Amino acid sequence: MLRHHISHELRPQTTAHLAQTMAFLQLNTLELENTLINELNQNPALELVEERRCPTCGKKLSQGPCPTCARLTDDGAPVIYLSTRQSFGSHDGAAEEDRADSYEPHTRESLEEFILKQIAADLTREERPIAAYILLQLDEDGLLTEETVEIAAYLRAPLATVERVLGLIQHAEPVGVGARGPIESLLIQIEALKGTASENLRNLARAIIVDAFDLLARNDLRQIARQLRSPLATVELAARFIQRNLTPYPGRAYWGDGKTPSEDLPAYHEADVNITLQRRGTETPATLMVEIFTPLAGTLRVNPTLRAAMQELTDQDAGKQEKWAQAVERATLITKCVQQRNHTMRRLMEILVNHQKDFILNGDGSLKPLTRSVVAKTLGVHESTISRAVASKTIALPSGRIVPLSKFFDRSLSVRDRVRQIIEAEPRPMTDDEIADALSRDGIDVARRTVAKYRNMLGILPANLRHRPAGVPVVA
Repeated sequence: MLRHHISHELRPQTTAHLAQTMAFLQLNTLELENTLINELNQNPALELVEERRCPTCGKKLSQGPCPTCARLTDDGAPVIYLSTRQSFGSHDGAAEEDRADSYEPHTRESLEEFILKQIAADLTREERPIAAYILLQLDEDGLLTEETVEIAAYLRAPLATVERVLGLIQHAEPVGVGARGPIESLLIQIEALKGTASENLRNLARAIIVDAFDLLARNDLRQIARQLRSPLATVELAARFIQRNLTPYPGRAYWGDGKTPSEDLPAYHEADVNITLQRRGTETPATLMVEIFTPLAGTLRVNPTLRAAMQELTDQDAGKQEKWAQAVERATLITKCVQQRNHTMRRLMEILVNHQKDFILNGDGSLKPLTRSVVAKTLGVHESTISRAVASKTIALPSGRIVPLSKFFDRSLSVRDRVRQIIEAEPRPMTDDEIADALSRDGIDVARRTVAKYRNMLGILPANLRHRPAGVPVVA
């Protein structure tokens, strides 16, 4: 009977604690900060002590990370610690508004919006509707489906004005969008690479595209060398330059599947986790310093003054006593849930950083397969807990890239890199089915349509356009 009574009393508290912890876990640092500020404004029992303490060990800090929790280890293992990014008084109105501007997540833009923002300052009032119209005529590859003469006639605008606006669009990022075809797009991209490659190399690449595009599609480099009267080694160098730096599909190469925003795009100005490299000496390997940001610089606690005042209330103050008791209970819940969130994020990052160290240091091609269910099993939590911990959060890598935390689970990154390697090493053009078979031999099972998707995202032509092998017909 006693056990049943205790269980009945604890169940609501346990459920509330779990629900609130999960809610906090799903928020990124900025969202959690705003939530806690609202709680501080509404609950007199919740107090923020404005002193800088380590969120892990509680040691009072003067500046910089905690010297204990962020101390380098002798074995070079990653150092993972909690840190406060915000300064004292950051929840004041003016400071909050300024900070929101710098941490606000980007809205995922369409290709049209992205380009229009870039060229807006160079457009006159009369040119803006022309730019909007042109951008709306782009196909999924980012190429223009109408001639400028037709656009000028339809909009009743001077042809020179339409050409000027189109030029601005074509030289915005991604370069080559708005071209009337793949060849024009490639030529625009070559012009934009001025200064990054020698003039002779760019001139030869331009000549190959203009005069020998069909031969390039068949990878007949010897014939190109004879036709252009250029050394074969130089032609091979120019062909490699074209393959690595140019794409006939600028829209797809930028967004992924077309003009729709890709989920791989960095979404935030500021990350929730920051990874840097630090060396103790020239002969020791660099250590990964993993800084997990917490939302507030001070310490959350239950207001001791209000707690003490509760003891002085009499039976006549039953209504006030109940109200204050609820406030204290809520404040206690909030502080415990924030601590639990911090603990879960730290444990999660320990697993991710150790498992994906090569990806952090070397890039997408080094990403190892990892699922949320495996991490959940390692931590002894439900898979939904990991999903919430990963959701809407970003991480800054040592290279300076800010990527979604979910990228650590993106198996397609390493697969895309492997697709690129297979195509670059192919002795003859491989179809998507053949590439899928090659991946399968590597232990990577993906469908042909998935290979086609990744190839498009890499800006690589299909086999019948890359180069046509002898005896193999082109399938329309």
